[in-house]
Amino acid sequence: MASELSQRCPGAVWPDYAGGSLVNLMASLGAALGASPSPYAPLKGAGLPVGLGQRRSVALIVIDGLGEAPLGHLGPDSALAAAQRDRLTSVFPSTTAAAVTTLMTGAAPGQHALTGWYVRLEDSDEIVAPLPLYVRHPAGSPSSRSALAGRLFGQPAFAARINRPTVVLQPSYIADSEYSRAHAGPATRLGYDTPEDAFLRLELLLQEEGPARFIYAYLPELDSLMHDHGVRGEPVADLFHVIDRAFARLAGVAAQQDAVLLVTADHGFIDAPEARQIDLEQYPDLAACLALPLSGERRVAFCHVRPEALDTFDHLAENELGHAAWCLEPGWLLEAGVFGPPPWHPALPARLGDRVLLMKDNYTLRDTLAHEKPLYLPAVHAGVSAEEMWVPLIVAGCVD
Repeated sequence: MASELSQRCPGAVWPDYAGGSLVNLMASLGAALGASPSPYAPLKGAGLPVGLGQRRSVALIVIDGLGEAPLGHLGPDSALAAAQRDRLTSVFPSTTAAAVTTLMTGAAPGQHALTGWYVRLEDSDEIVAPLPLYVRHPAGSPSSRSALAGRLFGQPAFAARINRPTVVLQPSYIADSEYSRAHAGPATRLGYDTPEDAFLRLELLLQEEGPARFIYAYLPELDSLMHDHGVRGEPVADLFHVIDRAFARLAGVAAQQDAVLLVTADHGFIDAPEARQIDLEQYPDLAACLALPLSGERRVAFCHVRPEALDTFDHLAENELGHAAWCLEPGWLLEAGVFGPPPWHPALPARLGDRVLLMKDNYTLRDTLAHEKPLYLPAVHAGVSAEEMWVPLIVAGCVD
């Protein structure tokens, strides 16, 4: 299937679930921390330090959006770049809802079934944003947040599988969200106010006495700035240097505290020119084929097509959008393994819709509902470009 993927989507980078992805990082990390056996292959190569499981503290720091390409141009001479040991692929789609859920559960998207910023609930045809947990469609849905959480969040937490106490450190505004509570599992949840505060709290956690433990820290601020200002925006560079200085200091503390720092990202980024943003409303015949709004992401749209309109949709997608997107069958993508190996979540086929529009180059696709305001994002992710898919594996602290 790998050769067929290359033929149908030339130049695309797909997840390497055979040993080179975030999924495999979590499989090896789990094994080092006493987890029950993982169904996924261990991480290939020598990216993880020998004796990782014997360290008193192991911290996994996820810097949202800091893929290998952004790291390369933001800080080629940075402390973070100097400590990079390897590179990994993200998952598919290369986006926070899918990849952070993998990092917090150890499961591939095929198992946890959170496939993008927007997810279709198959039993009600609601289109839901699982991270902030709101219903996009239909407007005025009576579904409560707790009910939505119960239908979306079923994958056991990574923290529940290892034999160490765990601390999850996140921004205060999400530390107690339904998503965070579900995916932290039995971990102690802590909030922070700024990235500087996050690293200070990490220093204190490494210096605390007590049993060996695992720390998961999530920093979304760089991602937010790249969405707003582009990958090379001045505020992005300023924040990167703040994070890099704080990381260098934390690495010194870790080396004195029998601690290992593992730093990675959930995905990378590409700049998205406004001239290459496609509004579905500009293609009314194509939009008329849909039974529901788009789900997924601007770089990978899951299209829920009326059964009688499938042939028309395929024809229009090729003739009107073929320059900007590959139109693919979700079942073919499943069998190709891009969401991870089987067995798959029973809801996954319905959530993937009837066709997938996977954007080429730096094109994006959006639809805007009647109650929504049009939103342009100068930089995006979720696609299969090298810039979006490759993430660094950075190792520091008490390492050989």
